[in-house]
Formats: sequence, structure tokens, C-alpha cells
Amino acid sequence: MRTTFLAFSMAVLGFYLLLWGSQMLFPGGTASTVVLVLTTLVGIACVQPGWNIRPSRPVGYWAVLFGLLLGSAALAASVLRLSKIPTPYDTTSLNIVTLLLGIMAVTGVEELLFRQVLFRWLEQQRISVKGAVLATAVAFGGAHLGPMLTSTQVNGPFYLLQSLYMMWVGLLLGELRRVSGSWAISWVGHIAYNVAVLFLLSQQ
Repeated sequence: MRTTFLAFSMAVLGFYLLLWGSQMLFPGGTASTVVLVLTTLVGIACVQPGWNIRPSRPVGYWAVLFGLLLGSAALAASVLRLSKIPTPYDTTSLNIVTLLLGIMAVTGVEELLFRQVLFRWLEQQRISVKGAVLATAVAFGGAHLGPMLTSTQVNGPFYLLQSLYMMWVGLLLGELRRVSGSWAISWVGHIAYNVAVLFLLSQQ
């Protein structure tokens, strides 16, 4: 167990060093997206996690988790509006239709990395499935902290709040992955959350 924890910590730390380092060297997000994709491909090759696209039979608990994701999106948008915390993008010019393909692509890579490659690797190390849900949620939240650490040109409170909140969202997505047996279902949940937040923020 101690060896597994050390390997997990080193792997996650290495991922963050690459991800945040690319953000520091090449501001704008393109380099960090490339790192995310390459890390996912390496993870697939090394872990051989399978695809787990076909879900188990839907149950009512799925609806509860999707409801919590949408409720969390509404809460996040409300807090940002009421607290007037500056966001790193212009919410008045957001176009969900033009952003949808990008949202689908980025969330797809994130879900494949966190809720399939990392999730399955933890399971293969005989970590309990609930432990895998928790670990991937913490890692998912940490991945959203990078811009605050790598640049002085962004709003720190926004990224700190986002990182902490993404741990909660990661728990919901991990639980959805656990009960459905499919990372594709958590991908749909991730897309729904992001689209809901951006839609609510774009409303005047």
C-alpha cells in the first residue's frame, strides 16, 4: 500500500509539473492541452485500462448525480455573480454553440485520463473503488489550480475557488463513473456541468 501511494503521488506530481510548466512557458492553454492529451495517451499505453464505454443498466441514482451536477453548476454561477469574482473570460460574449466542440474535446480527454486511466490504475493496485473516487477527485481539483501558480496575470481567488469546487464536482463525476461503470457517462456529466455554468454566466 505504501509503494502504491508513493507511485501514485510521484505520477500525479509529475503530471502537474508538466501541465503547469507548460502553462508557465507557453501561456494561453495550448501547450497544457497538448500535455493533457499526451499524458492520456501514455497512460492508456502503460495502464491498458480498457475503454469502459458501455454503461451498466441505468438506475435512479444516475438521475440524482446528474441533478447534483446541474445544481452545482447553478450554485457555482450564482456565487461568481453575487461575489463578483472576476473570471478569466468575458462572460458577455460567450457563445455556447461555438464552444461546444472544444468543451466536448477537453472534457473527453480529462475524463479519459482521470476517470478511466487513473481510476483503473488505482483499482489495479487494489485500492477500494471509493478510494479511487476520492483520489481522482483530489487530483482533478489540483489540475485546475495551475494558472494561479504559474502566472501573475490571472485572478487568484477565481482559480483557488475553482480548484476547491472541482474536487466536489470530481467526486460527483467519480461516483457517476463508479455506479455506471463507464467513463463515457461521467464525460456526459462533465459536459453538462460546463455547459450549464457557461450558459448561466452568459445570461444578463
